[in-house]
Amino acid sequence: MTTVREFDLELTFSEAKSVFHFDDAAYHGASTAKRVDFIAEYEDRDIFVEIKDPDDPAAKDPEAFEKKLKSGELVQSLSGKFRDTLFFRSIQGKGERAIVYIALISMKKLDSALLLAKQDELKRSIPLSHADWERDCATSCIVLNVAQWKKQFGDHSLRRINEGAAA
Repeated sequence: MTTVREFDLELTFSEAKSVFHFDDAAYHGASTAKRVDFIAEYEDRDIFVEIKDPDDPAAKDPEAFEKKLKSGELVQSLSGKFRDTLFFRSIQGKGERAIVYIALISMKKLDSALLLAKQDELKRSIPLSHADWERDCATSCIVLNVAQWKKQFGDHSLRRINEGAAA
């Protein structure tokens, strides 16, 4: 079991072989590549995880985040992080397992319809497959809120640190 922290959120990956902070400047040096926050490695797949937490009590400008979300600017950033991470991993020779891309958005006022629309927009922006590719670049691309994350990974897989209990 591996537990990681991003902003005011703590995530636990119970069955991962390893989880590491991919968006680490010490690891990447002066690179301008966009990077997902974490990569969780499993036997049969890697999960790229990008976390956005405008509900963090220390968040500087949640209204600006909401504007980026609604305008499509956030989706462009998320797709760029996926593509640059995929490129980096493939150059490392670590692109053999299936990839699942998850963008976790901890935002209580984010309704299900907008969440689903942004997921569809992100799938189109990446894209996941192409007729000329030998295989898909990812098996799935998912945008989740806190409740959906917990449904997918279990109630104890995510907690807000500031509250001391499950988010």
